Amino acid sequence: MSKGTCKLEGCAGNVVGKGYCSRHYKRWREGALPKGRYKICTAEACRKPRAKGSKCEEHAKVKAASAETAAAAAPA
Repeated sequence: MSKGTCKLEGCAGNVVGKGYCSRHYKRWREGALPKGRYKICTAEACRKPRAKGSKCEEHAKVKAASAETAAAAAPA
């Protein structure tokens, strides 16, 4: 039973996963297609590209600043 054809324009391959044929699904997993996977910040509602770890530059700075204040507030 076929799931349809690949959603990439001009491709007629049978769908394997995420609406792509096996060749394009592999490229999607590698991040080679325009809608690559997991290349954006993991902060809620943030669509900026990742800079450090799983966060964009802005959210990485916020995380670092909160860690510094927590370390300063902790008794020595």
